[in-house]
Amino acid sequence: MAFKNPLRLALFGARGIGKTHARIFHELGAEITAVLGSTETSARAAAGELKESFGVCADSFSDYGRLLDAVRPDAVSICTPPELHYEEIMAAFDRNIPVFCEKPLFWQKEIDACDIDEKLEALQNHPRRRIFVNTSNAYFAELIADNTGIPSELRSFSFLFHTQGRGMEREIAFDLLPHGFALLIRIAGERAITDLAQEVSPHSFLCSFSYGACRVKFDFREYSEGAKALSFSFNGREFVRVQEGFGPTYRVFLEDSLTGERIEAEDPFRVYIRRFLKFCGTGSAAADDGFNEAAANMRLMKEVCLSAGDR
Repeated sequence: MAFKNPLRLALFGARGIGKTHARIFHELGAEITAVLGSTETSARAAAGELKESFGVCADSFSDYGRLLDAVRPDAVSICTPPELHYEEIMAAFDRNIPVFCEKPLFWQKEIDACDIDEKLEALQNHPRRRIFVNTSNAYFAELIADNTGIPSELRSFSFLFHTQGRGMEREIAFDLLPHGFALLIRIAGERAITDLAQEVSPHSFLCSFSYGACRVKFDFREYSEGAKALSFSFNGREFVRVQEGFGPTYRVFLEDSLTGERIEAEDPFRVYIRRFLKFCGTGSAAADDGFNEAAANMRLMKEVCLSAGDR
């Protein structure tokens, strides 16, 4: 995507997933003008890595307020730890800057239900709210709906997501539940969770629950030396993600277990960033942003992560 005047982006956290943000934003025509690190040294190092990898020349900062005031970017991409998200999002909103944020929308170890509700209300009612959250695997539900259709009566849904992340025990839930819930919300809307059961081990978080009349199972695992996998099923019909290539050559497919057909998909991450850029480019208002879906996701996370046995 080319902009007549390139969108000027500030990247909060430019390593790990932040470097993937940087690559895709850069490929889609945005200009990365500044990076935020936890220290001045780490910020300079991150800026150096971006220059070496993508030819990006970005100023480095260790204070988000100073960055926002000095650079005045057109948009911010937030890839810092979840406990920092809320303050950084609000700081961007206060300066009328739209935000693309990594999932979850916000989180911290000692968070409680009231804190979640208060933060969601503050974000929702901010007069300059404009935000999208990276729950990009929900794009697969759109793809299936367009190609094979989704059953009108959903009796069961399962989602398996195994990554090489470094989360342990319930950290895995905080990291991967947003993807599972994004798929559920996209296909069935927001419903009540009942009959919740969980099983937690050092490298896995398994849970099952009723979602209205639909029985749901999530299988999440993070292990740095494990195999990556993503699959989901509607009423027993399974779709498996198949990935090929890397970076510019990356391709992704969904393989239908019923027919063996492969449905080629655009990189979901790229789809979501492109939608955010289009939103910024058209000057859309808060009514058209991704907050409502992100808030529904957080409310479902609250039900699972703060269930009675976990408080």
